[in-house]
Amino acid sequence: MRKRTIIISLICILLVAITMIIFVFVSGRKPYKDLETAQIVSATVQLSPPGKIIQITETKELVNLLKDIVVYNKDNSYTDYSGQGITFTLVMIDGTQTSIMECNPFLVIDGIGYKTKYEPCEALNHYANRLLEEEDAIIILENPPKLDVISDNVCNDTLLGTYSWQCKNNDGTFTNTKADSAHPLECADLLPPFKTTETNAFLRFSEKPDTILSVRCWRDEHWSDPSADSENVSVNGNKIEFKAGGYIYEVIAEWNTEKSGYGGIAHYSFYIQLSSIE
Repeated sequence: MRKRTIIISLICILLVAITMIIFVFVSGRKPYKDLETAQIVSATVQLSPPGKIIQITETKELVNLLKDIVVYNKDNSYTDYSGQGITFTLVMIDGTQTSIMECNPFLVIDGIGYKTKYEPCEALNHYANRLLEEEDAIIILENPPKLDVISDNVCNDTLLGTYSWQCKNNDGTFTNTKADSAHPLECADLLPPFKTTETNAFLRFSEKPDTILSVRCWRDEHWSDPSADSENVSVNGNKIEFKAGGYIYEVIAEWNTEKSGYGGIAHYSFYIQLSSIE
């Protein structure tokens, strides 16, 4: 009789344990239910696409959204996800850093994926994209933005050259970087020709500069002669006019650091061969 009672008790304990496991699996848990704004030193969000990082200056709304997040079982199949990835990075008051990536129906916390409740996760997505659309959004530019040249419906890369750049650190200090580069006329091996029949092109920066300081060019007959005189190039907004023949172009642009603490001056070069339509 005693043995039977023990067995029944063990079965009951097992059933309770299974019930608890099922409850946790179904109901989930809130990993950030105790998070407070005072615990956060700084917060950023990266959206890919478009591949931009935004500084979050007011973290109250973010904290409230994170409090509502519900995660279930671990699931690393998020690596098959092909939509927009949104990653929040929080620097905490104790010096630790945590990464939270939203890719509904997954939430990835410091590299570990979880299935997540749809609605709170989707709210994070809307919040991040709304920040991106705000006119006063602070875009973090850790390095000079990428520049592409668009002509004849073709996108051509450019070569980043000399730049002077400033980045704001989490503690409010600044890191200044200066990088020197060879003169564009000394970069023949790095500037393959971009052949086009269009007489103009559009400059497409991954983050629009505050000012395009200048655009100039040299005939390609001056390769390896950095002392050669340059010619000015007509610029209208982000549109430039090409000169007939082969020319090496240099664009100098500036991003103002006053608003965000990120920016500076960067030089870009590219090689265009403009030919007429026969």
